Amino acid sequence: MTQQIMIQMQYAAALISATMLLHALMIIAGRSLLLRRSVGSGVMGLASDTIRLVLISVWLFIAHIAAIWMWAWLYHLIGMNPTFEEALYFALTTYTTLGFGDIVPTQDWRLLTGASSANGLLLFGLSAAVLVDATERLRQGG
Repeated sequence: MTQQIMIQMQYAAALISATMLLHALMIIAGRSLLLRRSVGSGVMGLASDTIRLVLISVWLFIAHIAAIWMWAWLYHLIGMNPTFEEALYFALTTYTTLGFGDIVPTQDWRLLTGASSANGLLLFGLSAAVLVDATERLRQGG
């Protein structure tokens, strides 16, 4: 039993590290969009800034989707879900902490799902912080 717990924690640590790195790289790449000069003030400046915030939001959403696919891949690889579609659905519900409960993990792997939820919670918080920072930078003119 203790060995199974250690295996789950190793998988969790590896995947959380990978998804954090992915998000960091996506944030760095997305900052170039934010650091461009603003169009100006008035309606055009507001429209430009709004479009930039939307694009940054979509960019961060893509990072979350990639993280969910990474968790799904792991769930499918270890045989926790019989089909990849089930693994993807399960990864989505655990990562977003929604957890419908219609698909449940096997008892051997259930600790891993808590790590997925913690990972999603942390990364959604990071995305929120990035958006708040982006909004503030746009308000200050770059």
